[in-house]
Amino acid sequence: LEHSDTPRTFEDTFVSSIDAGCEGFLVLEDALFPFLDHFRSAHEAASFRAPNKRIVAITRLGASERERMLQHDTMEVTPNILLVNPDASSGTIELYTTELSPAEPRGILANLTLIDRIRADADEVLLPDSIRKFPDKLTDMQGRRVRLSTLPYPPCTVANEVPPGQGNARSTVPANYSLQADGTEILMVLELCRRHNCTLEIELVANSEWGQVYPNGSSDGLIGSLIDRRSDVAMAAIYRWYNWYKYVTMSAYTGRSGASCLVPRPRLLPFWQTPFLSFPPSLWLMVCVSFCVGTTAVFLTERARQYVRPGRESSERYQLPDAIFFMLSLYVEQSVSLPNDMMAGSILLSFLLFGGFMVGNSYAGALASVMTIPRYEKSIDTRADFAASGMKWSGPTIAWMNSLLMAEQPELVTIRNRYEVHDGDTLARFSHTRRDMGYVHERLQYGSYALESFININATRLLQPLKEDVFWEQIITACSKTWPLMGLYDDLILRVQQNGILRYWELGSVIRNMGLEIQRNLANARVHDADHEPVKLLIAHFLGVFFILFVGLTLATVAFIGEHVVFRAKKGRASGMDS
Repeated sequence: LEHSDTPRTFEDTFVSSIDAGCEGFLVLEDALFPFLDHFRSAHEAASFRAPNKRIVAITRLGASERERMLQHDTMEVTPNILLVNPDASSGTIELYTTELSPAEPRGILANLTLIDRIRADADEVLLPDSIRKFPDKLTDMQGRRVRLSTLPYPPCTVANEVPPGQGNARSTVPANYSLQADGTEILMVLELCRRHNCTLEIELVANSEWGQVYPNGSSDGLIGSLIDRRSDVAMAAIYRWYNWYKYVTMSAYTGRSGASCLVPRPRLLPFWQTPFLSFPPSLWLMVCVSFCVGTTAVFLTERARQYVRPGRESSERYQLPDAIFFMLSLYVEQSVSLPNDMMAGSILLSFLLFGGFMVGNSYAGALASVMTIPRYEKSIDTRADFAASGMKWSGPTIAWMNSLLMAEQPELVTIRNRYEVHDGDTLARFSHTRRDMGYVHERLQYGSYALESFININATRLLQPLKEDVFWEQIITACSKTWPLMGLYDDLILRVQQNGILRYWELGSVIRNMGLEIQRNLANARVHDADHEPVKLLIAHFLGVFFILFVGLTLATVAFIGEHVVFRAKKGRASGMDS
């Protein structure tokens, strides 16, 4: 790279070279500092990602320029740098590289180390193969830092404050405490630090949000920590969100996650509904329709019989209430009388007797089942059930919907549009009081449940997960585009996955940070308690019958009083007219 007159043109050229797949740079003397100044910003603007770029800089630095270079923050992310310093007076070429060590209280300290000094007697100088032009500075990082931004999200990420010197990590800013880091994902970074002798520094993101990038370029949350260069990696069950890809490098997947919904458990139906539970609503509708049709047929048949064959009883016309009580008697399997002197009446009676027998026996059998086996409210089991229920669902951040932004399936679009964001305190209250709302959660690769902080042990006794995922994603670690450990970290992830270590980490993190009772409550949410096995008949089972009897007695009393009032009024009017 050669230095251009304008920084904008220089960075555009830099970005173009990165996107062309360039993984090594030869930097001339006048371009060294512009190159270092634009190294991070150019890689952040580029689309191509390749860790551990190799840099060869041909430069003759004075003492002040050398100090300026060593103080540059790009030194931390460019361990593979070779400085070629030609010395015309002595006819030699000096080869330098950087030596990186941790600085206190935070940061790194960079120094130059002489690799070799080569005589430049000929026009063409070849470096001996024995010279290590790019010494390995990552296998042993000598305690240098790895900066991690995260938020409390057990069992994936947990970081608790402990007395100084007792934890396994420290804060990114000097503090009077250490951090005890744990969780399925953080254990991956801790293992990386154990293998490569580095120190984990953790930033707990304010407001515990994954964050987003706004149209004006500002950002917050975990993504904001990476964009602002406060951290090298960010993790907390982050998915492969397409709207994050522009700003970060995504690691190999560290696990599978199924995002789903916790919905209220179905409650036992009240006993007063017992008489009405024998048939579903559709069957009740058909029974009512058949009752009305049968009543009409009986009424018309009897009226026609009285017209065709008038007899002594023809002075009393057949009334509609007679037909209604006739049908009621058939349905409750009581004896009925219907003249059979007409073929039409005999045929009608035969089929009505058969229909009434079937309805009555079906109802009796279903009623016996209802009174023996407890009945529950309709359970929401699948994604389709949830979409059809009209129920809303909620969480503390809109980041949950990043995976559904481009969804086109009608069910997913409906579910996405019903998502609401509330603060943690409001959601904690809703989880105990509202039965018209679901709550977002995820099921990890080996079956454990990752829950937001507002879901406590009492809430898990009131909620149950769906039987299927609303959607699923791969969990990744979001990393800076210039993080030099990216390749080593991906290699570690694949080794952990193929050896099944992640299963052990997940179970251990659940036990340490969540406890198994919450997990058991959700896993067994659809297994009813022993108290809900078949039961003996209780007085409560007859509440529905008593309710119907009470309604009937009330209506009969009101009707009787009404008739009595009308009769007295008519009698009084008749007496007045006679007088």
